[in-house]
Amino acid sequence: MVPHLRIPSLLLPLFVLAATAQTLHGQHLPQGAEDWYLWADDGHRIYVVELGPTEATGDTVVVLHGGWGAEHSYLWPAVEPLTDRYHFVLYDQRGSLRSLPADTTLSVERLVADLENLREELGQDRLTIFGHSMGTRLATAYLGEYPDRVRRLVLASPPLVLPADRGEDGGPVNASDIQRARERFQEFHQEQTARQMSVEGFDAEVDPASSWESTARWRIAFTAANAYHVERWRETPGGMAFYNPEVARFVNEKTGEHLLDERFYYTTLRDAEVPVHIILGDHDFVDFGLVAWPTLVDGMPRVSMETLEHAGHNLWMDHPDAFRDALVRGLGGSRE
Repeated sequence: MVPHLRIPSLLLPLFVLAATAQTLHGQHLPQGAEDWYLWADDGHRIYVVELGPTEATGDTVVVLHGGWGAEHSYLWPAVEPLTDRYHFVLYDQRGSLRSLPADTTLSVERLVADLENLREELGQDRLTIFGHSMGTRLATAYLGEYPDRVRRLVLASPPLVLPADRGEDGGPVNASDIQRARERFQEFHQEQTARQMSVEGFDAEVDPASSWESTARWRIAFTAANAYHVERWRETPGGMAFYNPEVARFVNEKTGEHLLDERFYYTTLRDAEVPVHIILGDHDFVDFGLVAWPTLVDGMPRVSMETLEHAGHNLWMDHPDAFRDALVRGLGGSRE
């Protein structure tokens, strides 16, 4: 693991060093994990956590969390069971919980540059990347910018990427089918939320009796949006303070037009010269009922896909073993 922090100046104020030390030792980390700060080339700090063996004994996989504006720790359960064979490097992307820069620096271009800075710091010629949700957009944008610095991609729960010739009729993906799928997801989410609220004895017509109940209601609704098994809502850690919705607004304001265009991501995946593996649940809000991604993948020669039944956006919550088997396959191995 990286044994040191790169300090860009010997004149760094002592109060900054003190704050860094508090952050490093003030939170629980998975067993055997180490954390440190990456100094990006514009001077901002990016919070990094490493899990599993070093490259000498395990393949390095950089993990990109969803967002924009979320953070990485929700992905620990997805990768911890594989730390005996892979060296995972996770980090809070710029603007996220522990990597807070000035808002003016937030853009997809800057997030790509931060990932390239991390590659250089890790001493990797090429990156193996596992991205989840919007982290798949960052992974694909990095592939588009640095195709010769990517070994393979695993994209879990990726948002749709649509080609230029989509339309109501005749295109490879029917826009009306996508709209109907989104409406079906809204119905599913409402049903799941209401059912679990009833199980817990929460009356939606009555104000929450306590702050705990208010938090529990929020967590149930959040879990219903991200997992098929809403009854596992207590396994959804963190929450409100772990996500900053303003980050997405700043990213969208500062990002160049081509990196905001989903067709760029479609073209990048279609023309990829490295293996790309997609893992998707059939109850994921990004493509509820799998009405689009299977058709899209048919036109992408280097992209493979596997789907999990009765699984939502956070697939490892619904089917931990099946998801980890799929992740290993995507990373180029076979589960022993």
